[in-house]
Amino acid sequence: MSTRRSMLLGALVCTVVACGTQAGEDDTSSEASTNGPMLTTAMPTTTGEDPSTSGMPMTTAMTTMADATTAGSSEGEVDTGPTVYFDLGIIPEAPMSEGPCGKVDFLFVIDNSGSMYEEQVNLVNSFPGFIAAIQGTLDTVEEYNLGVVTTDAYSYNNAVPGCSVLGGLVTKTGGGQSSNMVCGPYDAGNNYMTEIDDLAVSFACAAQVGTSGNGYELTMQAMLDAVDPSLPLAMAGGCNEGFIREDALLVLVIITDEYDGVGDPEGMTSAGTPGDWYDAVVAAKGGIPENVVVVSLVNAVGGPCPPGSTVYDGVNIVDFTNMFGANGLVGGVCELDYSPVFTQAVSVIDVACDNFMPPN
Repeated sequence: MSTRRSMLLGALVCTVVACGTQAGEDDTSSEASTNGPMLTTAMPTTTGEDPSTSGMPMTTAMTTMADATTAGSSEGEVDTGPTVYFDLGIIPEAPMSEGPCGKVDFLFVIDNSGSMYEEQVNLVNSFPGFIAAIQGTLDTVEEYNLGVVTTDAYSYNNAVPGCSVLGGLVTKTGGGQSSNMVCGPYDAGNNYMTEIDDLAVSFACAAQVGTSGNGYELTMQAMLDAVDPSLPLAMAGGCNEGFIREDALLVLVIITDEYDGVGDPEGMTSAGTPGDWYDAVVAAKGGIPENVVVVSLVNAVGGPCPPGSTVYDGVNIVDFTNMFGANGLVGGVCELDYSPVFTQAVSVIDVACDNFMPPN
């Protein structure tokens, strides 16, 4: 019984018996204490239980116990009158928590320029182990959304009207070294995969986007357009409708071997700075940065895959990733097997899921 309820019952006791007995006084000296009602409480029980062991329902206890008290009075015994019970009702159990993270949205931003064939093959080969580890580790997660976008306005992505734009989710591939397949709509009828898809098969179709894309990659702009809830892409009838959910952990996986952002000597880059990109992603997640994980496979100075020129290809993407602190992970795009970095990513995503903050 809670302290608050005990205090309430104490107040009721004082109200009924007037709290007239002081320390050291004879309890039998007052008529109220000998002939007045005796206040007790009965804890809620299940109908039909034995009152001698676990009590009884309030309606039964109020009559049976009162009768027993009256019947038990005899000459020489003090009749205290009927026992008064207060029905406190059934105390409900606290609701069970569903866990801090019940949904995850994965967005893969895949460079589809001419130098990315081996990297796309590597990604497709590493993905089954990654998603199996995710599903085996995140035991509170029941729903997954998974989508792919390219780093340009992907003209081959025309199976669904409105998807062949920057940030549109891939449902069809084309061009050189692509899977050259219609991949969606997927099993749930959406332009993104869910937990009911065979994710390894569906992802292999969509992620092999080929190498016929624009050589000026707009990697970060594609990412921002895909997650922005204010754009037509996300609205009713848009290509990305329903993909990004407010109450889901967002995992961004960025795969590119090129530079992006401010400082590109040719000037063909995504608009803004790493700080601008960070602010936009956090705003898309209701202002809660803890609900975002970023995994970036890039070329970067000091990393396993340094750039092949004096241009620091991945510097801005690395800076963006690191702004998410422990929720950011950088790997090398040139690695022959992405499994090790994906193994690290599973741990990062698991902790982020545990720390998920439900939106207000």
